[in-house]
Amino acid sequence: MEMEEKDLLEYWQIIVKRKWLIGTIFLITIGIVIMVSVMMEPVYEASTTLIVQKPKTASLASLDPVSSMFSSGMSNVEIQNQVEILKSRAILSQVVERMGWEPDALIGLNKKITIQPIAGTEILKISMQSTDKEEAQKFVNTLAEVYIEHDRAGNQYELREARLFLESQIVKISAELELAEEQLRLFKEEQGILQPEQQTRLLLEQQSNWDTLLAQTALGIIEIEESMAKIEAQLQAEEATIVSSQNIGNNPFVSQYRTRLADLEIALAGAKERYTDRHPEVLALQAEIQDVQKRLEGELERVILSETISSNPIHMELYGKLVTSQAELVALQSRQQALQTLRDQSDEAFGSLPKQELELLRLTRDVLVSEEIYLMLVKRYEEIRIQEAMQIASIRVLDPAELPVNPIKPRKVLNVAIGSVLGLFIGTGCAFLLDYIDTSVKTKDQVEALLGVPVLSQIPDFDQQLAPPKENKRFTRSLRM
Repeated sequence: MEMEEKDLLEYWQIIVKRKWLIGTIFLITIGIVIMVSVMMEPVYEASTTLIVQKPKTASLASLDPVSSMFSSGMSNVEIQNQVEILKSRAILSQVVERMGWEPDALIGLNKKITIQPIAGTEILKISMQSTDKEEAQKFVNTLAEVYIEHDRAGNQYELREARLFLESQIVKISAELELAEEQLRLFKEEQGILQPEQQTRLLLEQQSNWDTLLAQTALGIIEIEESMAKIEAQLQAEEATIVSSQNIGNNPFVSQYRTRLADLEIALAGAKERYTDRHPEVLALQAEIQDVQKRLEGELERVILSETISSNPIHMELYGKLVTSQAELVALQSRQQALQTLRDQSDEAFGSLPKQELELLRLTRDVLVSEEIYLMLVKRYEEIRIQEAMQIASIRVLDPAELPVNPIKPRKVLNVAIGSVLGLFIGTGCAFLLDYIDTSVKTKDQVEALLGVPVLSQIPDFDQQLAPPKENKRFTRSLRM
C-alpha cells in the first residue's frame, strides 16, 4: 500500500503514539554522547605570536639614499615563505631534538601545528594541539626559539659575506691609493708644480665627485653580482631550473625601465648641481626614481616566477632574494650609465688645459678618488662589523605561549546539544518508520478510502470499556466468591 500524505494532526498523533520510543532513543543517545565526551582525553592548544620584519640590507648600495628603495614591508609571498619555513623539516627536526623526542615524532607533526598569518600585518600566530598541556606550551615556544635562531644565523651570514668583501676591497683600494700618491709625488718633484690653478681645482673637484660616485656604484655592482652568483649556485644545487640573466635582459619592460632610470639619474644629477637635496625638483625626481624601481622589481619578480614553479619554501625565499638583487643590479647599472655620461661630458672641459697641468689634474684626481673610496669602505666596514657583532633576528616574539587552562576538545556542551538534536531526529525517524511499516487500518477514513463506501457505525472495544477500574479489582473478586 502506498503511503498517503498526512496532515499535521496525523503526524502529531504518530509522535504522541510513539512518545515512549522517541523518549527512550533520545535518552540513550544523550547518554552515549555524555559517556563518550567524559571518556575522551582532553586536548589542549597553546599559541604564540611572532612579528616578522624585513631585514635591512647590508649592501654597499645602501650608502646611496636614492638606491635604498627596497625597504618596504614584507609582501604576501614573503610572509607565506616564512610560514612554509616554519613547517619545514629542517626547523621541525631541531624542535623535535630539543624536545627530546624520537625522530619518528616528525611523522604527522604538521597536522598538529597551525601557522596562521594575521591579515594586513606581519604577524604570525603559531598554535599546537596536544593532550599534554605542558608539552603544547613547550613545543610552541621551542619552535619560535629555533625559528628566531635560524633567522639570526641567516642575517649574520649576509653580514659576514659583506664584511669579507669589504676587507678584500679595502686592501685593493689601499694599494691603489699608495700608488696614486707616489705617482703624484714623483710628478710634482719632476715638474716643480705644487698646486693646480683655481679653475683647474674646480674642474678637479667636480670630476672627482663623479669618479667617487662611479667607483661607489661599481663596488655595489660587484657585490650584488657576487651575491647573485651565490644565490644561483644554491638554486642550482636544489633544483636545475633557473632564470638566466639573458632572459631578463631581453625582456622589453625591463629594458624600458632601465632606460627610464638612466634618464632620471642624469636629470637628478643635474638638479643636484643647481639645487639642494630638499628642493622640490630633487625630491620629485627621487620619488619618480623610486616608483620606477618598484615597478622594475615587480616586473623582474613576474619574469622569474613565471618561468619557475616550486613549492619548496627555501626555493621561494631564494627566488625572492634573487628578484631583489636583480632589481638592485639593474638600478645600479642604470645609475652607472648616467654617471658615466655626466663624467664624459666633464672631460670635454679639460681639452684646453696645458699638458703638464692636465697630467697633474689626472694624478690629483686619482688620489682624491682613491681617498674617498678608501674612507667610504673603512666606514662601511666598521658599520657592518658592529652590526654583525650586535646582530639580532628580524623576528621577535610578541606573546609567548602560556600554559592552557581549559581544553579545546571535547566540547561537552556542544556535543550534548548535537546529541539532543540527533536523538530527537533518530527517535522521530524510527516512529515514522514503524508507522509506515504498520499496514493495519487505524481510522475510518482509511476504511472509506480502501472500500469506497461510507462507514455507517463503529463498534467500540467493549473489553476495555467494561473492564473494572484497577482500584476495584479486589472488591469485584470478593463478590464473585
